[in-house]
Amino acid sequence: MNIDEFVVINEGKTKLLVPKLSLSSTVPPRAPAFFNPLAKLNRDISILVYQTFAMDMKSGQITFGDPLGGVGARSLRVAVEVPEVEHVFVNDRNIFAIDAAKSAAKINLVSEKCSFTSEDVIRFLANHSSRNEEKFTIVDLDPFGSPAGYIDCLLRAVAKGGMVSITATDTAVLCGVHPDVCLRKYHGRSLNSSYSREIALRMVISLVGLTAARLDLVVHPIFVHSNLHYIRVYLTATLSRSKANCIYKNIGYLRDCIKCGDRNATFEHGSGDLCRLCGNVYRFAGVLWVANLFDKHFVGKMIDVSEIHNNQLVRANILRKFLFTCLDELDDIPFYFQSDEVASMLSTNPRPLQDIIERLHSGGYRASRTSLDPNGFKTNAHINQILELVGRS
Repeated sequence: MNIDEFVVINEGKTKLLVPKLSLSSTVPPRAPAFFNPLAKLNRDISILVYQTFAMDMKSGQITFGDPLGGVGARSLRVAVEVPEVEHVFVNDRNIFAIDAAKSAAKINLVSEKCSFTSEDVIRFLANHSSRNEEKFTIVDLDPFGSPAGYIDCLLRAVAKGGMVSITATDTAVLCGVHPDVCLRKYHGRSLNSSYSREIALRMVISLVGLTAARLDLVVHPIFVHSNLHYIRVYLTATLSRSKANCIYKNIGYLRDCIKCGDRNATFEHGSGDLCRLCGNVYRFAGVLWVANLFDKHFVGKMIDVSEIHNNQLVRANILRKFLFTCLDELDDIPFYFQSDEVASMLSTNPRPLQDIIERLHSGGYRASRTSLDPNGFKTNAHINQILELVGRS
């Protein structure tokens, strides 16, 4: 490693050794090592999730595995900022990245709690899957592109009651631009729609859930978020054959009418299903996760923890507002509408989101904001009912 190509920066409470070019290039270069400064929000939120999860652990050593660790941006922050984690394993095939991570560990005085390897991702995960005492309490998978090829090995490497966190950056595939690729990698069809980000999240969770069930595991989503070009999911994994047998209670499809805007969830569908409102043929997405996205009790604890650590995370007021949106979100409804989309149907200017929600409440419907879109709202009202209430003067 040529040390002149790297520079020390501060992120959270941690000092990172990162390539100089990554701080000035529009697209972060992969040589000599990859580091994305725009993913700071992603890492900030993950640290908050891990702090909250680690505080809930009752017993046993907490370990953290980072199979695609790069320069250690996330894993070194865990070592420094989540003291409950006793051992951090950092892996990357790029030896320059690992050398930078080792040097940064010394700067942060956490070398004794970190192990570094430069192996293939699958080999690294396989080395920690043979016996339960070698498995990770938390495994973080942040690939460049799709996580689909690693899900099986990832789930084998997590301890019972542990957590997997997964990033997907192939959003064009997951949001309906490349449907054949999506079907091949995620075993489902997506839609290029106004709520594609939610479909993408639910397809990733579905893939993880179905893979876990094959391994007698059951996963439980506790938090999700999406920003810029990525989506991210956090799930706990426990061993339970009986619960794994019930996986299909959480897996279904979305039906979407491109003519009138109606959308709904279903556990079965036919290619010629007709819209319940206008009679047009539905298009559909799935298979995908149709149950809750958040563990609201866990989100509440995240809010408490964020108040303690807000000086090290993203601006406290932005984070707090975001978390309260997650807490109030009707995440059992697997889609949302946009205020702009409703205004376009009515040929009017968009109403304030809070006004739309209040009108829906006054009509006896459930309604909330969504954390996935600043202009989005969730409701159990049908589109014709939404238009009637929002269109009133």
